[in-house]
Amino acid sequence: MRYSYFSEGEFVKKLFLLLLSLLSAQYVFAHPHAFIEIKTKTLVENQQLVGFSMQWILDEPSSAAVLYDLRQTKGDKNARQKLIDEVMGNVVNEHYFSYFFDKQGNKIKYRAKPQNYGMKSNGSQVMYFFDFMLSKPQPLTDNEYTLSTYDPTYYVSMYYGEPTKSAVDFSALPANCRGEVLEPQVGEKVKQYASSLDQTQRDEDNTLGALFAQKVRLICR
Repeated sequence: MRYSYFSEGEFVKKLFLLLLSLLSAQYVFAHPHAFIEIKTKTLVENQQLVGFSMQWILDEPSSAAVLYDLRQTKGDKNARQKLIDEVMGNVVNEHYFSYFFDKQGNKIKYRAKPQNYGMKSNGSQVMYFFDFMLSKPQPLTDNEYTLSTYDPTYYVSMYYGEPTKSAVDFSALPANCRGEVLEPQVGEKVKQYASSLDQTQRDEDNTLGALFAQKVRLICR
């Protein structure tokens, strides 16, 4: 199975098996090596936050690797679903590359399995979509929440596209809440360090990616 090629069980390398042979020279010699545009929607029931709906749009080189695998299924729906299930299993193992905190900094856990997940393609790019649910609904009164999304290794850059207002859908929030997208503020030295890492290297303590985290903040009164 192609996704098991890389060591250490890292989802990002499993997902992009063919990436290194497809990347252009501008990607090969600097982190990050792949790019995922993300879209997020808040899921609310009975005035409580119950989870998030996400879309991940892979860049064309990364998509090409996935589309190659899909072509090998030769239209077999079960084989196609198996590939999707395997990718989603790895996403879950990595906590959806997303970390959710309340205003005290307490990490809020997710349920074990995603909902409404799948994959679509427009022929040149692949989009994975899924809902991940909180282990317990969170009250949307007198609190602030932060959803931080990133690949810890910064092998993959995960970002909200422009304009960010359309990248995150806050429409389900009650009137006493508002949402905002916080872009990472990264110094030039950190950017230079990331650029110095090639595809065979990684940050020593896997904290690099957190500096480039895309954050969604929910503020409720």
